This record gives sequence, structure tokens and C-alpha cells, in this order.
Amino acid sequence: MSDNDAITILNSDRPFHHFVAGRYTAKKGWQHQTTTLNDNYELIIGVKGVAYLQVNDTNYELVRGKFMLVPAGATVTGYEKSDVDVEYYWFHFYPKDRVATMGRDQLLAALDDCDQLSRIINYAILPVEYTIDNFDNILASANEALAISQQINYTDAIMSYSVTKLALQISNDFINSLHRLVKENPKARLIKDWIRANLNYSLGVKDVAAHFDLNYRYLSQLLKTETGFTVENYIIFLKINIAKRLLLESNLPLKVIADRAYFNDEKYFLRLFKKKVGVTPTTYRKNYMKGFLVTGNQPANKDD
Repeated sequence: MSDNDAITILNSDRPFHHFVAGRYTAKKGWQHQTTTLNDNYELIIGVKGVAYLQVNDTNYELVRGKFMLVPAGATVTGYEKSDVDVEYYWFHFYPKDRVATMGRDQLLAALDDCDQLSRIINYAILPVEYTIDNFDNILASANEALAISQQINYTDAIMSYSVTKLALQISNDFINSLHRLVKENPKARLIKDWIRANLNYSLGVKDVAAHFDLNYRYLSQLLKTETGFTVENYIIFLKINIAKRLLLESNLPLKVIADRAYFNDEKYFLRLFKKKVGVTPTTYRKNYMKGFLVTGNQPANKDD
């Protein structure tokens, strides 16, 4: 993200109106056709490969973990053919209330000023592009939103709330990545990054404490203050998110998913997943793996 890129702020006091959504896949050699959005916005989340997208006159490379916001009225085209298979999620929506933009410096100033912050506290704050920090969590939410879009609901409000929630989660991830809103403790950030990079079957509080030469009680309090999780629950949170992603992105058996999500026992994984998520892994997969997958070289709809 360039410092000169405008950041869009969308009032979320009322939910955005969901228009259409999908999960797009294409083989190597695919190139996005030229399309123009009308008065709707598009959220895009890269999942696989590289999509070479030009939005108006600016080129972007959409890769796994990258988020993009395409503004209303923008023209989107592919400026280069993909050299690998491509996959991304897309959500079109209409804001119901005021939309504004601000520069990065303006946003940073607002986050440091209580009066300015109060004016945008109920807004989804979305950059043109950025690399998602907590990608597994956002990906799980995107999958759940897509599944809801395929259900038969008596009201469109259900999906509208769902896409608004996703936009706010992305906004929260972006704001937290700036390390400004919560004034994140640098040591806590280092600990979180190390835990993510060193997940294994037996990683526990004392292992983390030993690595950083900290008292484990102090460590737990530090992480609890910064994340709302104890060290043990933060580790579980990361593992559950990995399991969610694998459940929705693959047909792997539960035993393999348990292993790849760093659970040392399948039965323990099944029991813990049900406790934390509220449904079994099988039910979670069944509920959310709907027919939202779009493939081929043609866009899923005229705006995509």
C-alpha cells in the first residue's frame, strides 16, 4: 500500500447491502476480462496464485493473503496472463450510508486523537490493498459468508450483515496492523509472531516462556492484556483457524486435518473443535461447503 493511496471509510451503522459473492478459480494462463463496476464496491481476497489486476490505471498483483478494495465506478482488467492457477474470493456490496476517503497520514492522526477517532469509530476503514495479518481468521470468515450467500433465507439482511461483518473484520485487521489503535506492546507482537511460526503438537506456555526467558505467569498476563487470550488459548485459537481453513479448502480426512493443524490426537481435536466452534468438524464442513465455486476463464457475473 502506497502512502498516497486513499483509504475508504464506509459508515457501518446500517449494514451494507449484499449484491453478489463467489469464489473464483482459473487455470494457468487466465486473464481478467475488462469490466466496470456500477455503484457497488468489491472486496477481493487472494487465496492462490497471482492475479494481475489493473484497477483504473493502477496495476496490482493479487496473491494469497492480499486484500483489495475496488471502488464504485472502477474499471477492472487483467494486464497480464497468470503463470499459475489462480483463486480468489470476491464480494460485491452497496454501502447504505456515507462513504468518504482519507489519506494514510490523516488516518494515523485520527487514531491518535480521541475526538477524531470518535467520528470514525463506526466505520469500516479499508485501504486499496494490504497484506492481511491474521489471514486464517479472515479466510474462515470469508468462507462462512460465502456459504450464507448460498442458503435460502427469507431476507437478504442475513447476507448483508454477514458481508458487513467481514468488512469490519478486515478493517480491524488493517487497523491493528498499523500498531496504532491499541498501542500494541512490541514484545507481545514478537511473542505472537514466534508462536505462529513455531506451532507444533506440544507447544505450551512454558516452552514460549523459556524461549523468551520470561516468567510464564508474566507471559500469560502480557498476552492476555494484548489479545484477550491466555497463551494456551491463543495457541488453540491459531490451531482451530488452521483446521477451519483445511476443512473448507480441502477434502482431507479429519485425521490428516488434525495432524496438519498440530493436534496430537484426533479425538482431542474433535472434542476441542466442538467446544470452541459449537459444531463438529464434519458439520462445519457440511454447513459451509456449498456450491459457491466458480471456475473457468469467464467472470462469474458482469461486474466481476
